[in-house]
Amino acid sequence: MLEAKKVLKKSNLRPTSQRVAIVDYILQKNKVHITAAKLITHFKNKNISISLATIYNNLNELADKGILRKFYVNNDKMWFDSNLQDHYHFYDSEKDELIDIDKNEISFSKSPKIPDGKIKDSINIIINLKNKN
Repeated sequence: MLEAKKVLKKSNLRPTSQRVAIVDYILQKNKVHITAAKLITHFKNKNISISLATIYNNLNELADKGILRKFYVNNDKMWFDSNLQDHYHFYDSEKDELIDIDKNEISFSKSPKIPDGKIKDSINIIINLKNKN
C-alpha cells in the first residue's frame, strides 16, 4: 500500500482508500489487463466496497496520468493495461482475457501517411482468438 501511495502522489492524485486499493492491485499483479467489471469482482471477493462508477472513474484517471493504457476490445469493452511498453494483444473471447504479444513478433511493411498536424500516439492491434472446432 505504501508503494501505491507513492505512485499516486507522484501523479498528483489524492491517495483515497479506493485509489490506493486499485493501484495496489495493479502493482501486485505487475503486468495486468483489467476491466472495471473484473476489478469489482476482485474487490467483492475481498469484501472491499467500491462502486463500479468509482472504479471506472479511477481507472480513467490513472490512464489520463499515464499509469495505465486504455483501449477497447471489439468496440464494446474498455480494458486497461499496466504494461506501458509497446506491444500488442491476443484476445481470447472464451476466457475473456488479453494475452501480450511482444512488439518484435509483428512487423509492418508499410505504414499509412499520418495526416498533417498529427503524430502517431500508439498502434493498437488485437488478434481475436477462439477455440478450434
